[in-house]
Amino acid sequence: MKRLNTGLMGVFLCLTTASASAAPQRQQPRPEIFTDLLQCRSIAQDAERLACFDRQVGAIDAAAQRDEVVVLDKSELNKTRKTLFGFSFPKLPFLGGGEEDDSGEAKVDGVDQIEAVITSVRSLGYGKWQIGLEDGAVWATTEAISARDPKVGQKIELKRAAMGSFMGKVEGGRAVRMKRVS
Repeated sequence: MKRLNTGLMGVFLCLTTASASAAPQRQQPRPEIFTDLLQCRSIAQDAERLACFDRQVGAIDAAAQRDEVVVLDKSELNKTRKTLFGFSFPKLPFLGGGEEDDSGEAKVDGVDQIEAVITSVRSLGYGKWQIGLEDGAVWATTEAISARDPKVGQKIELKRAAMGSFMGKVEGGRAVRMKRVS
């Protein structure tokens, strides 16, 4: 019986590995204006290829000036992810959404926690606080902070928690549940 179980387990592992490797990687479709530029590379004649590149680069530049196309490098994308940390959005592949981990939670590239400096503090009563951060984000505690009151200038660490919630820890204190207000 033990031999049968190990044999079935081996077949199961082979099948799951094969199906995982055979699953196509979903890639964000490229905009037409970008694919037109890439097609210029296939032109054999130098003069025609250069004219194609000039025409397509001009089209991309015009679209960028009309705010129809935005080009972000990796550092700008990470900065954008940090400023949007805590908000719920639809699954946007260019912001790291669209994929799920084993638990069904959306995978987010890069930003699972942030550290910031508190720039404003307002009591909401019953030990709850509204906390403003240096990047303009405003967070509120959803449970009371029982130890010390947060103060302007202190550091706060915000982490992604279970079920789409967030935990915040003001330096020297314990972590409490928080939500992004604005």
